[in-house]
Amino acid sequence: MTATVDFPPLARDRRVQGWILSAGISQAGDVAWYVGLAWSATQVTTPAGAGLVMGIGALPRALVLLWGGALADRVDARRTMVLANLGRIVVLAAAAAVVSIAGVSLGLLLAVAVLFGLVDAIYTPAAGTMPRRMVRGEDLVKLAAGTQLANRLAVFVGAPLGGFLVAHGGLAMVMVVDAVSFAVIAVALVWVVRPRLPQVSSGGRSIRADLKAGFGYLRGDRPARTLVIALFGLNLCVGPVLAVGLVQRTSAAGWGAGSLGLFQACSGLLAAAGAVLAMRWKPVNLARAGLLALIFQAAGCVAIGFAPRIGVFVAMAVIGFTAGLASAQLSAAFQQTIAPAYLGRTSSIVSLSDEALMPLAMTGFGAMVSLAGIGLACGVLGAVFAALMIWSAARLT
Repeated sequence: MTATVDFPPLARDRRVQGWILSAGISQAGDVAWYVGLAWSATQVTTPAGAGLVMGIGALPRALVLLWGGALADRVDARRTMVLANLGRIVVLAAAAAVVSIAGVSLGLLLAVAVLFGLVDAIYTPAAGTMPRRMVRGEDLVKLAAGTQLANRLAVFVGAPLGGFLVAHGGLAMVMVVDAVSFAVIAVALVWVVRPRLPQVSSGGRSIRADLKAGFGYLRGDRPARTLVIALFGLNLCVGPVLAVGLVQRTSAAGWGAGSLGLFQACSGLLAAAGAVLAMRWKPVNLARAGLLALIFQAAGCVAIGFAPRIGVFVAMAVIGFTAGLASAQLSAAFQQTIAPAYLGRTSSIVSLSDEALMPLAMTGFGAMVSLAGIGLACGVLGAVFAALMIWSAARLT
């Protein structure tokens, strides 16, 4: 099939460039939106209410994500993404109109967060099926690395943009800008980003049958199952250390909020460098190379718990660099390993670790910090992380 398809070099591939650019713009709009949402929530409700606003979207995402993955394997992914973005635009436009007439309220913020969670659960698995259909297998790493670079830049641009917009134009202005970013990617999907390979659709009689077949596929395919387990566990090991452990370590050492920001900036910059290396380095076994690189990331997670300030900078640099490198490699390996008809369902299973289990992982890690101290908590999670990566890499040789 691929022999009859014209794949231009990535440097001249307008479809791929349109995909990366439009996704970056949309990501910047999302970051700006979440900054505006968080700030607005703190103005209209209690800290507990603000936490509810920021976290409630995870519930519908977790409940609908597997269904969204099965849907992505049944219907045209590009059309699904366009419709999802149009739905986001309608939600934001209606909410902006309500804000202009009646002002910001807790109920409005909760409603928008829930609706966005539902749409995300449909959009994300569909987007996960696109790279395999756009480029040659050997170009998947470059596509993943380019997308990651665009997303990193989007965070640097979107966060201050969101703060500026909500300060000078209010939440309605942030909503309008985010809606425009969704319109950009919707237009790009309609006119520019057209997959070169046809979608291999699932053949089940129903969504339920497709979900059952998806889990059956993972039970029967060892490389696919191993990779899904590794990615599932990766999210649960790194997230708590960076979101809870780093903050606790910085606070306990008295280094101040400024140091926390510098730690994060250091990690972000080195992640970009890692993504650049991923574009140039072509290991024989992508999955194994990415998994082994993450052993160094596990060591960085351990170091956060006890290293001095300069050591934490080094740890964050290692974590960022290996994240940039391994994320591109593992993303490409995932696209290459999973059978095309199951990409939506397997990507939704991986995403479920963030949506459904991450709150539990965060809570459990926080409890471990309280009971045993930050050093031991980071050491235990880092050791589990390293063991999982070694086990997974051994099974993929």
